[in-house]
Amino acid sequence: MRSHERVPGAAASTHPRTAPTVHDPRLDGVRGLAILLVMLFHTAQLDLIRSPLDIAFTAIPTLGWSGVDLFFVLSGFLITNILLATRAGPSYARSFYARRVLRIFPLYYAVLLFFLVIAPRLPFLASLDAAWSGGARTDSLWYWLYLSNWKVAWNRTWDHRSLSVAWSLAIEEQFYLIWPWVVRRGSDRGLLHVCVAILVAAFLLRVGLVFSSASYLVPYVLTPCRLDTLATGAAIALLARRSGGLARLAPYARRLLVCTGVLFLALVVYLRVQIAGDPPSTVELSLNWDALMQTVGFSALCLLWGSALVAVITAPADSWLGRACEVGVLRSLGKYSYACYLLHMPAAIAIGLWFPPAAFAWNFALAQCAHWGLVIGVVYALARLSWLAIESPFLALKRYVPYRP
Repeated sequence: MRSHERVPGAAASTHPRTAPTVHDPRLDGVRGLAILLVMLFHTAQLDLIRSPLDIAFTAIPTLGWSGVDLFFVLSGFLITNILLATRAGPSYARSFYARRVLRIFPLYYAVLLFFLVIAPRLPFLASLDAAWSGGARTDSLWYWLYLSNWKVAWNRTWDHRSLSVAWSLAIEEQFYLIWPWVVRRGSDRGLLHVCVAILVAAFLLRVGLVFSSASYLVPYVLTPCRLDTLATGAAIALLARRSGGLARLAPYARRLLVCTGVLFLALVVYLRVQIAGDPPSTVELSLNWDALMQTVGFSALCLLWGSALVAVITAPADSWLGRACEVGVLRSLGKYSYACYLLHMPAAIAIGLWFPPAAFAWNFALAQCAHWGLVIGVVYALARLSWLAIESPFLALKRYVPYRP
């Protein structure tokens, strides 16, 4: 969801596939994969599914919510890389927070202004979000303060469909209010211990919430429950600084990728078998609300995406994995992923109203592919426009707050 960020004052590694101390274009491909998974998931017309073939057709998109976990792992890795490279600098905190503000705030608050203040006051836009039209009410303050995930957990429901994705952005911003100070004061070894502790604590907290019969939304959106993904990325950044870098860990990462991939796939198959029979609901098909998925599954995803990230970074340039992550479409989606993430839900809602897929339900695959193509095409165009009109002008201001290692 974030545009790439260069690590300041760093030269390219002597081993170009160990730790990307400068921008690695393949990470844009990883980011592109993450946003593609999320968009496919949120625009899958699961309520139109009528047959086992329809379920098979949407097998991967129904797991697209895991793209958010990939975003978290990648963000934890990139941001921790930056913090580690600059923590001894005189303007460490000022530069970090100023640059985060320039990258994150302009588009986010422009979207909030439109959907919370302008749209509710324009009758012809009311249909964009029939689920919530309170506009600038007092409870919208949760969004303005990057606390919408706590609001969702407290109310145990999604309040605003167009802004429902804001929960993950809130988790990241809450984490980065604290994490720079932890990095500043901790040793590499100590920080690695902190990351392991976060992984264990998040898992145990989710287990506790599941067994206490808390709403399925609570372990899904509550910040302490999802920090293990960000900590996984941070741990990779720390391990990259050790002798031999990530190249030394690559063989182990590849084995772990296979093991966690098999575990996650087995879990998905098991849960799908449990709901076989009657036409499953959207919630059941997505599996991300299941108790087993929210405990074992989420932790497996941390290791799966973490090991996949190491595999990508250490992959030879001529390998299939390296080439796959440099595909132009994925890299382009990755470059504009932040705007795509913020805008794809309202775009999908509007397109669904004007061109309802249900009208073509006689051919589910055709209707679904047309809907995906239309939504992704419109969102990509809007993201390019956002980049030119909003994001780029503010990103240019970063030159006034450079990192000083």
